[in-house]
Amino acid sequence: MTITTPFADRTARPELANEAAGAVGNFGTVLPLLFGVVLATGIAPGPALLFFGLWYVVAGLVYRQPIPIEPMKTVAVVAIAGQATAGEIVASGLLLGALFLGLGLAGWIDRLVAVIPVPITRGVQLGLALLLARSALVYGIGDPVLAVTGIAVVGAFILVRRRWAVPDLSAVAILVLGVALGVLAGGLPVPAAPVPYLALPAAGDWLPALIVLVLPQAVLTLTNSIAATELLARDLLPRPPTAGLLSRMIGAMNLVAVPLGGIPMCHGAGGLAAQYRFGGRTGWSNAIAGLVLVLIAVFAGSPAVVALFPAGLLAALLLVVALELARAGLRTDAPVPTLVVAVVSLFTSLTVGFVVGWAVLLALARWRPRRPRFSELV
Repeated sequence: MTITTPFADRTARPELANEAAGAVGNFGTVLPLLFGVVLATGIAPGPALLFFGLWYVVAGLVYRQPIPIEPMKTVAVVAIAGQATAGEIVASGLLLGALFLGLGLAGWIDRLVAVIPVPITRGVQLGLALLLARSALVYGIGDPVLAVTGIAVVGAFILVRRRWAVPDLSAVAILVLGVALGVLAGGLPVPAAPVPYLALPAAGDWLPALIVLVLPQAVLTLTNSIAATELLARDLLPRPPTAGLLSRMIGAMNLVAVPLGGIPMCHGAGGLAAQYRFGGRTGWSNAIAGLVLVLIAVFAGSPAVVALFPAGLLAALLLVVALELARAGLRTDAPVPTLVVAVVSLFTSLTVGFVVGWAVLLALARWRPRRPRFSELV
């Protein structure tokens, strides 16, 4: 079945089946991180899921391309690790929203992206992977049988994909299994409207949010959510969005959603790759994903419902996301500062790791033996 406007360019002829397959391609990242934040902080999942769904639809209308909406990974992972409160998450979302809306409107986004060294960004990604793996270990210890089961599902898909060209639906399979087990344990949740609510940070939330969440997340958003997404979109899509538009969208959706019960959101190159790989070619992929997330919001309106999802399977899902982040983080041409950022972040914070890693990178560049010029050799 061919579908056209309003979520696709007039010349596009997207197929419904392919767009639907692409729609769930990024759920293996979105839902585990969102569920993890809910369980760690008590944030109401209904409004958070609702805003994810609505902004997926809005992005489909604006871009008419499969540009995904994801949780801001630094904020989510730090919250899952127990290092951020709900108020600090709201404060970080408002600060980051204002920052990226301003950068997008001023046209400064490309110059800022160019300033941040790639090895530092890779270190932030690797540090997030280590933090997420530690959280997965904590969840897995509480439910080792299902944790091993989830890891076995991931391993089975890895083996199958070595032999046959099939998409990696391991995270989706684990999600389906977890929902089924949750329904068996607690019954089918009663549907309820996911009503937004006013969520404003306290005065004491702003400074910790700025130090612990905003700085490392800003680096990751600049590089992964904007620069890398724009670059990949140029490779895959006929009408890729600009960095300025991506930045303005990130700013707008956080300023609108976060104070009403949402969690900080951004775009992501990995999510674009996943939606495209599974068949998404237009904004219809976003529209379908958004409608599914709104439906989930209706049935998962409270932390108690999300808590029915087995902790062991959540550990496996978080581990999948950690492995994807680690794979990205290890693509570095300067392993020493990248590893410094990651290891220091694991034992202190991402902000400290970011600063120490950048200092190491500058020191290595300064102390690197200078090659003599040709004129000095003759």
